[in-house]
Amino acid sequence: MQALVKTGPEVGDLELKDWPEPTPAPDEVKHQVAAAGICGTDIHIIKGEWPCRPPVVLGHEFCGTVVEVGPQVRHFHPGDRVAASNPAQTCGECYHCRAGNPFMCLHRVSAGYMIDGAFAEYICIREERCHPLPDNVSFRRAALGEPLSVAVHAAIERTTVHGGDVVLVSGPGAVGLLAMLVTKLEGARVIVAGIAKDRARLALAKELGADLVVDNSKDDLLGIVRSLTQGEGADLVYECSGVANSLDLCWEAVRREGTLAQVGIYPSRIETDLNKVVMKELTLVGSFGYVWSSWRRSIQLLREGRVNAEALISHVVPLTQFEQAFRITQDGTARKVIFNIRMP
Repeated sequence: MQALVKTGPEVGDLELKDWPEPTPAPDEVKHQVAAAGICGTDIHIIKGEWPCRPPVVLGHEFCGTVVEVGPQVRHFHPGDRVAASNPAQTCGECYHCRAGNPFMCLHRVSAGYMIDGAFAEYICIREERCHPLPDNVSFRRAALGEPLSVAVHAAIERTTVHGGDVVLVSGPGAVGLLAMLVTKLEGARVIVAGIAKDRARLALAKELGADLVVDNSKDDLLGIVRSLTQGEGADLVYECSGVANSLDLCWEAVRREGTLAQVGIYPSRIETDLNKVVMKELTLVGSFGYVWSSWRRSIQLLREGRVNAEALISHVVPLTQFEQAFRITQDGTARKVIFNIRMP
């Protein structure tokens, strides 16, 4: 089969090549991949900023059709339309696995950088990670199920949004935009902030319902937040960019006794002023990935059409155009790029 492979640890060690077609283990479902999205983590991987185990097939945001199942699989059959979540493998026995949070498993193995992922014609994933798709949810929309689940986990499960809250989302990538949509459903007033290269994404945020959008490269974000909140600051802040300067702004923008949720992942260690947590008596929340309930809620939102996730997609390209796809993802030209691997 064709697959996009990270062949080595260096920048540029990326190749579209013939790759062995996987065979499902007894508890695995084999998917024929329909669509797979480029994530910020994929960019970190190709730049050597995220640990991976080359040679390995990239990609972890995907949906497709079941073509084969292992003998222990009970709930899925060939022909079923599905999406699937990471981690691909966990121990199933530790505290975190038993509590239902596989991302915290000490023995977690994730598809797309530790074992083969979804930028390929086929992928095998454990049955417990698979989610059936309603008939009215297209593969194009379902390709956003993974980042939507990240946003749902951050905005509904890890934090609490009250009607009338002022929310700041810093970083208008896919997760940031989806967090904006989810918090709007909860009744919040939402400010979305970015930088000059995010111009198209900020415009989309406004189109999708953001109350205010702010270009930090020319606008006074802190002044705008304080003006909207009578000088108090935002009730909740979601740092979704994974950029140190953004976090510094977030410390200032959140009100005293407010909540700051760190959702973006930094490519390396950063310096920041943690005294803000003490001096402002902040609630600091980390949100990493999702749990089963995040996916249940996300698929329900997609089924009911309450979140226009598909609007984030700006480019749908074949795997053969991977170099262009990664370039436009990094330079801000694109909003969300999806690989059409076998999408009707």
